[in-house]
Amino acid sequence: MTVLRYDGTWEGFLSAVFEAFRRSGEDLTITRADAEPAGLFAIEDVPVNEKRALRVERGMDKLGPGAAEALYTAWLSEFEGIDDAILGYMRIGFEENIDPSIHALHPDVALVRKAARGVGWEAQRMRQFVRFVDVEGIFVADIEPLYDILTLIAGHFHGRFNDQRLIIRDVRRRRALVSETSGWHIAELGGGPLPPLPGDGVYENLWRGYFKAIANMARKNPKLQQQFIPLRYRAHLTEFQGEGPPQ
Repeated sequence: MTVLRYDGTWEGFLSAVFEAFRRSGEDLTITRADAEPAGLFAIEDVPVNEKRALRVERGMDKLGPGAAEALYTAWLSEFEGIDDAILGYMRIGFEENIDPSIHALHPDVALVRKAARGVGWEAQRMRQFVRFVDVEGIFVADIEPLYDILTLIAGHFHGRFNDQRLIIRDVRRRRALVSETSGWHIAELGGGPLPPLPGDGVYENLWRGYFKAIANMARKNPKLQQQFIPLRYRAHLTEFQGEGPPQ
């Protein structure tokens, strides 16, 4: 088996997919550069080729409505084996000239659909569970999502706050969404500890005070609260820090 290794970007992955289709019939697998070593398998590094990547991305439109978006969303999951599953999904569609999603029980299709659902749900949660603080005129927030969802939430926050400067830091992956009036981009945060965000500003204290004031201890329901706001999100939610509502 030959391992096609790419740089970890979407364009790099699509370039590897192009190479896999070009070498149809060979025993190939696709992996990211930061994945575990492939043992005794031969490794070939596939450089990013924007023209080839664009051809593959355009070809996804032939796999059914919304296929390109679904496959990109699934790729963001970083699930083990998701690169090969997406490749298998596409092979089904191109070889049989069908929408692969109709083969719901096929392992590759099932994994792609599971990944896309999980990432989509996480992105929806993060549109709700982001709390900004004012850092010298720039609104900054920290998140720790399960999946790499910054590009999926970028349009939402840039559209709502397009007259302000925003930074959303994914502290798990050390990447950040940077939104300005002119547009948005994803930036790498580099090594070293990230500076902590202030948590005792006027707005933060008002927000915590509001939640404390509306808390009704007679209707306290921890299980229901955790259903709507799981514990793993609360480290970066202002209302659950300091003098917030009872937890």
